[in-house]
Amino acid sequence: MKAMKRLLPPTLVKIITTILTAYGILGISILIIAYGRGYRFNFQEKSVGSMGLITATSDPSGAFVSVDGKRYGATDTNIQIPPGWYDVSIAKDGYQPWNKRIRVQGEILAKADAMLFPTNPSLAAMTTSGIVRPVLSPDGTKLAYNIIPNPDATRSAVPISKPGLYILDLVDKPLGINRDARQILAETVLDTAEATLTWSPDGKQILIQTTSARTGLPQYYLVDSDRTNTVPTPVSVTEQLTLEWNAQRSLIEHERLLPLKEDFISVATSSMRIVSFSPDELKILYEATASTSLPIIISPRKIGTNSTEEIRDLAPGTLYVYDVKEDKNYPIGTAQSYGVVNPLTAPATPKQYSQQSPSQTRAQPIPLQWLPTSKHLIAAGNDKIDIMEYDGGNRMTVYAGPFEDGFVVPWTNASKLLILTNLNPKAQNGANLYAVNIR
Repeated sequence: MKAMKRLLPPTLVKIITTILTAYGILGISILIIAYGRGYRFNFQEKSVGSMGLITATSDPSGAFVSVDGKRYGATDTNIQIPPGWYDVSIAKDGYQPWNKRIRVQGEILAKADAMLFPTNPSLAAMTTSGIVRPVLSPDGTKLAYNIIPNPDATRSAVPISKPGLYILDLVDKPLGINRDARQILAETVLDTAEATLTWSPDGKQILIQTTSARTGLPQYYLVDSDRTNTVPTPVSVTEQLTLEWNAQRSLIEHERLLPLKEDFISVATSSMRIVSFSPDELKILYEATASTSLPIIISPRKIGTNSTEEIRDLAPGTLYVYDVKEDKNYPIGTAQSYGVVNPLTAPATPKQYSQQSPSQTRAQPIPLQWLPTSKHLIAAGNDKIDIMEYDGGNRMTVYAGPFEDGFVVPWTNASKLLILTNLNPKAQNGANLYAVNIR
């Protein structure tokens, strides 16, 4: 630089110095940006290439993260790694491990988001008086059930219950206020011990079907779910009420489909039966009713999405979950294997509850339903309950033991599952609600 100053005019030297400085700053900026975007020098291959990033999170936090068997510390953490396919494992003592094969791409964030479930969940009794036929509201926030008279309640050691129709709100309220079930109809007003309960589509009313002791014919009554009903409303024409409620259900489903693309709606209305929407309404559980191919809705395809392989060729009788946000479609098994019944092909004369005694009454089974996280599905099987991710991965058994008729419903914050079971049949005649604490 000193020699250049001696040979060149000062003005030219100043210009050259300014240019070199600018190029130096630009070069350093480019290196910093490239480093920030994940570009690294590979000393083995002596080349520069982009790196990918895995962000590993877990609930609960503090779980160990392993990639292809190599431990990288605890969640929550970011792992820089070359592009490729990797087996990611997230594990914590006392919880079942989470595993997933994840594709890592250069300059793209790959997510490993694990919800961990305890290896040995605890049980807690939610009712003690014995209940029959619990029925979940359409929005999943309330549970209706009957408490029947206990013939042993006259004994001093047996608690006296108030028979009738009850509502349990599946919501944790501040300071535990009003966590107990509330009675909305007393047995002295209407005997509901043998009644069949049906929720209205908006969850504000319950239709009660009983049998007249005098004529043996069915009788129908309406009650409000948010208050004590001193006088239930008789319903003489159930056909009109059924039409109104079916119209409400159709309108609700139609409104859920409106935000979707026309190509998907066309397939949905012709080749699938929607079983349920996820609570956030961004995923759809459905059964294919005809062989067809689901068209690409989002083009070009999104990057950094779920790495699980999708299937867009639909097979009749197979259950799928469609991710609206990512335009991905995942098969999770046949409807028959999960016990999901198509109402169009179900038997026309189902078994009548009125033919059973109170000790034989059954809950309303829901074989496959959403956990309120919208990321998991609950599958009720024979003496066990599984939870799996919406793409069919990480299926884990969270409860193995007796429970009636595959009845299981989730608490609204996904902290527990409610089951109906009798853990001591010799001491108690009747089942109760128990909470399986999964978080």
